Amino acid sequence: MYRIVLLKGRCEGYTCHLDATQLIAHWPILRKMLGRGVRTLWEDRFAQYVVRE
Repeated sequence: MYRIVLLKGRCEGYTCHLDATQLIAHWPILRKMLGRGVRTLWEDRFAQYVVRE
């Protein structure tokens, strides 16, 4: 579900369907399922939470 919301969602979908703690915890796996554009956008915006491999 997170992948769908990140790829197709809008701001109201992000706030309604995503939990920050869960997103941060599962980002290492989730980031591999996203395209480079989406991944880069989120990682640049929330760089303080991203642990890059």
